[in-house]
Amino acid sequence: MGILDNLLKKGAQSLAGDLAKKVTDTISETLGVDLKEVAETAKEEYKSSGSDANSQITVPVSLKLRNILGNQFPEYTFAENVDPVSVGGPEGGMPYSFAVSGTDGIKLFIMIIGRNTCTHKDYKLSRAFAEERGIQFINFIEHFENKVSYVTQRLHEYL
Repeated sequence: MGILDNLLKKGAQSLAGDLAKKVTDTISETLGVDLKEVAETAKEEYKSSGSDANSQITVPVSLKLRNILGNQFPEYTFAENVDPVSVGGPEGGMPYSFAVSGTDGIKLFIMIIGRNTCTHKDYKLSRAFAEERGIQFINFIEHFENKVSYVTQRLHEYL
């Protein structure tokens, strides 16, 4: 009976592991977020924060954007942390968090900003460059929740 019990136990563990992977993959695809990356980011944030176990950990908007752009906007390419000079912009401008491009050039600049970023000279230079070139420009405020549905809806508005 011991051998049969061990075989059944191993089979059940394997089945549970396969099921857990399928559930994780389905959730990741539905939300447009890589749950493994979220877990690693959350673990690192938790370790570095010194928070207690009851603290709430949120998914960074940059991770959400990366996943949404990659999964839901396959017709576009994107680059992160783009120096304005590299796209013909001014010296001293704030790097764009994301630059989203189509077949005929840059379509959208995205900035992930803090509470007072809009008052900074480097931010204003980068924003003015986008406006001068007629390139769409949007912000996401890093300390807001930025639900996946909200981020996706905003991207659909501008792309």
